[in-house]
Amino acid sequence: MVKHVFLVTMAVLLTLPACAEGVEMKDMSQWLQRDESGDFLFDNGSYLLKFAKRHGYAGVQVRIPAATGRRLDQYWTPEYTFAPMCRFFDNIAFTGADVAEIQGYVTMDNTFVEAHATTVEGHPALVQKGHLQNRRDKSKGKVSFEKTLVFFEDHYDATLSVQVPKGARYRYADIWWDVNDDWSNRYANSAGDWLHLRNRRADSPSPLGPEAFRSCAELDRGYGIWFAVSGPREEILITTNDEVFKSLPDSGIGFYDGEDEPDQAPDKYESHSCMSLDFIGGRTVPQPFEPTAVTITYSVFFIARSTYDKLYGDYEPH
Repeated sequence: MVKHVFLVTMAVLLTLPACAEGVEMKDMSQWLQRDESGDFLFDNGSYLLKFAKRHGYAGVQVRIPAATGRRLDQYWTPEYTFAPMCRFFDNIAFTGADVAEIQGYVTMDNTFVEAHATTVEGHPALVQKGHLQNRRDKSKGKVSFEKTLVFFEDHYDATLSVQVPKGARYRYADIWWDVNDDWSNRYANSAGDWLHLRNRRADSPSPLGPEAFRSCAELDRGYGIWFAVSGPREEILITTNDEVFKSLPDSGIGFYDGEDEPDQAPDKYESHSCMSLDFIGGRTVPQPFEPTAVTITYSVFFIARSTYDKLYGDYEPH
């Protein structure tokens, strides 16, 4: 199981209550349920996630009822979404020179992944196992994976194992969390990047946007790697202190801050905030994936708080 990572710079967050007053935690036996369609729904009263069977059990419908309870994922329909590969939460993708494989894709039905509920040391857990899907012809991909999510009151711990063909090379190889940026107005990471995102459409004028990659060497300043997107009353924070991950030569984190919708076309929905944990991050020339089998761990926190100003002051983004 992934060890809880306590972050020095995020100590103020961890001193706040995980649940707002009046939020009632459900009995642990009710946290993870499977519906008639085969989707898994996690809801413990503090945060909520749905894992869509159709899309290889990638995450959708993210909410933090302990905060606003509003939908935080990028939920636009296919004709509006930034791209069919986006819109998912905790989604795996491997992109090479002439092939791209993915766990969840809006316009494809990934039948090559199975999932089942279990418990790990008394906590509800979801195990996903199978193959990514070839984006070109919808066939079974060559990248296999097993992902175990163990759920706690305010976060889940993940163990992810991936295996690729010998000699395979990729420009990108990552896990990402795509969110609707109507709610997010701040991005930060353990490298010291701190971006104010514009209200409602969280597009940053900073030189760091719209795309950024930070290596593990830049990110790990002695207390692990973390990155987060925040809004006035909620935050999603991803963290890892995994030594295997940090040892990979092209690993790090990425952030994509989607382009602004022009005033004359406000329904284009190109703007979104996408955080990624990268085995290989955004290389122009495909890099070898070595070793061919890797297991890493990470955690995803769902943080509720009273006000943005209480933690970050009264700065008003321009």
